Amino acid sequence: MKRLLLLPGYLEDSTIFDTLRPLLPPAAEVLAIELAPEFAQWRPAGATNVVTFARHLRQRYHIGPQDVLIGHSMGGWIAAHLKAQTGGTAMLLSSFTDPRKVVARARNPLLLALYAWSGLGRSRWLRARAKRDYRFDESRALLGQLADGMARHPRRYVHRQLQVLFAPVPPLLVQPELRMHALADNVVLPPDEAFVEIPGDHFAHYYYPELVAAAIERVG
Repeated sequence: MKRLLLLPGYLEDSTIFDTLRPLLPPAAEVLAIELAPEFAQWRPAGATNVVTFARHLRQRYHIGPQDVLIGHSMGGWIAAHLKAQTGGTAMLLSSFTDPRKVVARARNPLLLALYAWSGLGRSRWLRARAKRDYRFDESRALLGQLADGMARHPRRYVHRQLQVLFAPVPPLLVQPELRMHALADNVVLPPDEAFVEIPGDHFAHYYYPELVAAAIERVG
């Protein structure tokens, strides 16, 4: 029996897959990984980046070539590195294999650390601004939940996620089996490689789960 591992994105949890999970193959074992406890237990042996975090997950969950790794946003970035380490199947939803595709105002490690440890993202004003300026009505409520969730996330957790997103690592030498992306995504730009286009925005998989589940089943 294949095992499907679901990997959420930046500041998300497994509920980001709530609409997709019931549509996944019923014969498969589905494991939704919660990133918060994993980051809390992670003790990097070496650099703090996506490579060493993927290694942590690989060892903890005994991930191998038989596993299917389905990741949204940052979760897809992690899934691609797990594929590189294990030979598993990687399916990326609104994600990337080139971090330059992430729309970000800052990438400098010192600035990212300052943002995380100052608690700037937790401020009520910044969270309200993020919700006010968001331009996609379809996923506005979901974005609001994620923005409000910033207030409860430990600063160390936010910093570790930013390191996984942006700390430099060698280029990936393998490609995922599936990329799905919405052209209107304003968080991650569409990949240069071939991808399956889906409607919606960065959270397209949440609002169009039938399309995503069908593509996943076709790839197998």
